[in-house]
Amino acid sequence: MSGTSPRLVTWENGTDLVIEVLLERDVETVWNALTDAESARAWFAPFRLGEETGADAGDDADAPASRPITFALEDIDLNGSVLSCEDFDHVLLELDDFGVLGIRVLPIEGETGQETLLVFTHTAPDAETARGQAAEVGPMWDTHLRLFARTLGMDIAEVTEPELVAIYSDLDLEAAESADAPEDGS
Repeated sequence: MSGTSPRLVTWENGTDLVIEVLLERDVETVWNALTDAESARAWFAPFRLGEETGADAGDDADAPASRPITFALEDIDLNGSVLSCEDFDHVLLELDDFGVLGIRVLPIEGETGQETLLVFTHTAPDAETARGQAAEVGPMWDTHLRLFARTLGMDIAEVTEPELVAIYSDLDLEAAESADAPEDGS
């Protein structure tokens, strides 16, 4: 049985709530399930993509390319932009009500063959803000990731909302490894 692994990671531009889940499916299967607009209804909400804007679309040459995205929630639309997307690797979103979110899929050679480590991130400008966001929205993201795993037929542990609130209200803060730091820590 699988579960999620949350933590806070501080890096040079902020602090991320990071939630990882190991999925016993290959990257292509996971990616296709993540990016199918209608099947997203089962674990989050169906979405619509707009036309690309920015440098790649011939608009403002100095603006980074982005693509509008709208998630159709039950009673409202959640709007944002796709900031970056590389098939079978990652998607980076900025959602109006949540800020910057990322999902990355990493192939792992596991016990059952090809598995995927799904890494979800929710970025905050600093550790204090990240702690508040983790306590407030971490349980929600965790629940959606568990639902996603179940749509893939995964057996993932059940966790109650009070248990999730307790977990996300007391996460350890880790420092991201710097590419310039020596491996021995000296």
